[in-house]
Amino acid sequence: METVLEVKNLSKTFTQREGKGLAAVRQVSFSLAAGERLGIVGESGSGKTTLARLVTRLTDPTEGQVFLEGEEITRLKGAALRPVYRKLQMVFQSPQGSFDPRRRVGEGVGESLANLGVPREARR
Repeated sequence: METVLEVKNLSKTFTQREGKGLAAVRQVSFSLAAGERLGIVGESGSGKTTLARLVTRLTDPTEGQVFLEGEEITRLKGAALRPVYRKLQMVFQSPQGSFDPRRRVGEGVGESLANLGVPREARR
């Protein structure tokens, strides 16, 4: 099967006020083929959300690489990330961060399909 997402040695270290580094994610590597799913499980504060933010390019990594459909997306910025965001999205942990309470759930989910060009009737 074709690899659609590959993460190589991804790390993120945050600098604290005292100048010390806090390693939130250390040397994470994995790959996903089309149709595969990955669950990330860990204690509170273990780096799950940081890892997801790194993979989806919402946060810049300290080191490592992320490949989406064979293209390295690790250093892309600004408008160059738009095609990436059409293919790769984050589902936030809390319902408050995931869905806009002013919209129906179907509208929120359907937005992703609309961004991919799925016709309105097929989204229902």
